[in-house]
Formats: sequence, C-alpha cells, structure tokens
Amino acid sequence: MSATGTLAGEDALKIATIVKVTQNALIGIVAVALTAWFAFKVERTADSARPGAGELWRRFPKFVLGFVAASVLGTWFANSVSAADNSAAQAVATNFRTWFLILAFVSIGLEFRLTALREAGWRPIAVFASATVVNIGLALALAALLFADFTV
Repeated sequence: MSATGTLAGEDALKIATIVKVTQNALIGIVAVALTAWFAFKVERTADSARPGAGELWRRFPKFVLGFVAASVLGTWFANSVSAADNSAAQAVATNFRTWFLILAFVSIGLEFRLTALREAGWRPIAVFASATVVNIGLALALAALLFADFTV
C-alpha cells in the first residue's frame, strides 16, 4: 500500500488502507463460511452423520487465528509507541511483517501438492474465485460508502 501512497498521494493511501482492512476483516468470516460449506454440503454424504464442532475445528484453517493475533499485537504495538519512536517502530514492524510473510509462503509451498489439486478438480478454484470476487465487491462498496463525499 505504500506504493499507492507514493504514486497517488496520501488520500489514495487512506482509501487503499480502508479497502485492505475491510478485506482483512472479512478473511475470518470467509474462512468460517467455507469450512462450514465443505463440511456440511460438499464432502458430506447422504448416509453420514452431521459434522460436529470437533470436525469443524479440525477443518478450520488455523492460520486465521494467527492472523487475528498478529493484527491485535500489531495494533497494540502501533498504539503503544510514542510519536518520537514511530519511525523505529515502523521499521521493526516492517521487518517482522517481511519475515512472517516469507515463513507463511514457505509453509504454503511445503504443503502444496499438485496431485491433490488435480484430484480436487475445479470446484475449490471456483469457490475461491467466488469468495475473492465477493470480498473485493464488499471492500469496494465499503470504500465507496465511506468516501462518498471525498474529492481529490
């Protein structure tokens, strides 16, 4: 988002921040909805028992909890530093973000199996694409609502 601010100015950075925060807030809702959808509709057979809370917990992507914890910790950290220490705090936060993103993508890469993707077929891709479109649409609608009176 810093590129947006650099290229288009501070106002564009504020709008981009609202859109990104909205998308981040929706990740938990989307994760729960997709977990429930696959547990109750996609992978459940007619003769199988209704999945319980334990099964939903087993299927739930635990990274969402880490994401929420990191957001809470980052917000607390940003609010606890004084204005004089702000640039040093931003440098520390940027370094942590970079390393955690690297670790996250390495972890995703270690778990990826092309054969599993082939076996799953096109449905998971369609669900992900649909969730992404809904996420972007909601974020855009919220930004339009919040910045309806905004002029450049």
